[in-house]
Amino acid sequence: MTARIFHILALLLLWGFPAFAAEVVVVQGERNIPYEAAVRGFEGTAGVRSVERLVLAEMRGADVVRAVREARPRLVLAVGREALSRVREIREIPVVYVMVTSPESIGTLGRNVTGVTMTVAPERYLTFIRDSLSGRRVGILYDPERTGAMARQARTAAERLGITLVEGVARSPRDVPRILSELAGKTDVLWLFPDATVLTREGQEAIFLFSQNNRVPVVAFAEKYLGTGALAALAIDPADLGRQAGRMARRIMDGVGIESMPAEGPARPVLKLNGSVARHLGIDPARLGE
Repeated sequence: MTARIFHILALLLLWGFPAFAAEVVVVQGERNIPYEAAVRGFEGTAGVRSVERLVLAEMRGADVVRAVREARPRLVLAVGREALSRVREIREIPVVYVMVTSPESIGTLGRNVTGVTMTVAPERYLTFIRDSLSGRRVGILYDPERTGAMARQARTAAERLGITLVEGVARSPRDVPRILSELAGKTDVLWLFPDATVLTREGQEAIFLFSQNNRVPVVAFAEKYLGTGALAALAIDPADLGRQAGRMARRIMDGVGIESMPAEGPARPVLKLNGSVARHLGIDPARLGE
């Protein structure tokens, strides 16, 4: 009971009064393992003396923007999409975000906002596919309404790297089996996008059955797909993303203008492999780095 009373009093102070004055205010959606790792990474490299945290899941009904402004921090760290969405109306304080997949989908962000996205640059995927898998024809499936921007970036990167991008447009999950049948014999590697239209349960089953039957490796964007049949994934480490955001924050607080610091992708994605899939496809896992 005492702990509950203390928690209520803390919230009342937060909502009604300037409760603290911190060098950095961290706004995060919830206390999950990836977000906590990102915050620890940030704190380890930002070199700040005082950090206060606002966890949205614990602040139902609170005016988060007001709480941030009353703290008068030098910088705000937004951890997760919800946090960035809640603080994007703040224009007078630098905001650095982390653990956000598609910040552009939130809406217009101010010139005071930058950060580290969770999306690995297309060049990283395509260079791995070309150099390690000898893939010159790379198949992609995507819904233009969801990942059209990523497809455009991939197109540009593929042209620069001398790779042929074989595109399949899926406007409905029902399109996926048809597109895969059209890709048979026309692609060396299949590259997955984070596209909810394509990656339904049925879509995933069709993709990995296509991979097995046609001996076409699948390169994914998340480690979890290794368990369902992908050969490789370029995974991200939340703590490393936090460290990267911390370095950006340190530069801003040292006087570098945030408007001159564009958003960055993950600096050090980690290659993860499924050795059994590699062997089934006749690929030596050791050659890929396992």
